[in-house]
Amino acid sequence: MVRITREFVDRESARFDEDSRYGRYGKYYQDEQQLKRWLADQSGRKFLDRGRFLDLAMWKSARPRRLYERNRDDFVRKVTALAFQADDDRLRLQILMALDGVRVPLASTILHFAFPDMYPILDVRVLRTLRNAGLWHGHDAPGFTLADWLKYTRLMRGLSKKLRVDLRTLDKALWAFDKHEGKVHRRASS
Repeated sequence: MVRITREFVDRESARFDEDSRYGRYGKYYQDEQQLKRWLADQSGRKFLDRGRFLDLAMWKSARPRRLYERNRDDFVRKVTALAFQADDDRLRLQILMALDGVRVPLASTILHFAFPDMYPILDVRVLRTLRNAGLWHGHDAPGFTLADWLKYTRLMRGLSKKLRVDLRTLDKALWAFDKHEGKVHRRASS
C-alpha cells in the first residue's frame, strides 16, 4: 500500500517536473504554463475562446478532437464565461459539460486551469494512486459521475490542506507515482 506523505509528494512531484520540463513531456509543460498565464491575465470576466479551448482540450486528451471541434467560438465563450461566473462546484462542472466532447475529466481540467487553487485535475493515474493508498473507493474515470467528482474534489482539497501543498503539486505527485511505480504496485496487490 502506498503512503501519501509530504515527502512522497515532494519526491514524486519533482520527478514529474523533471520529466515535464526536460524530458519527453516538455511541450506539455510549456502549453500548461501558457494556458494558465492567458487565463490569469484576463481582466474582467474570464472565458475561453475556441482556440484556447481546443488547446486545453487537446492538452488533456486528443482522442475526441472531432467532438471538440464542433463547438463554435461564440458558444465556447458563453459556456465558459457562465461556468466561471457560477459560484457552485456542481453547477460549474455541469455547465462545462454542455460543450461537445466535454465530460468530467476535461471539465475538471478546464476548472483547474481557470481556478488552480480550487480544482484538481481528474486523471486515471491519480485515481489509481489514491486507490493504492486506500483513499479512493469510487468509480474509475470512464464511469465517473458528478457525485464521484464532488467526492474526489473534497478528497484532493483535504489532502492538499493536510500536506500543505497546492492541488497541482499533489496532482503531479500522484500522477508521477502511477507512471513510474504504479505497475509494480498493481502487480503486488493482485
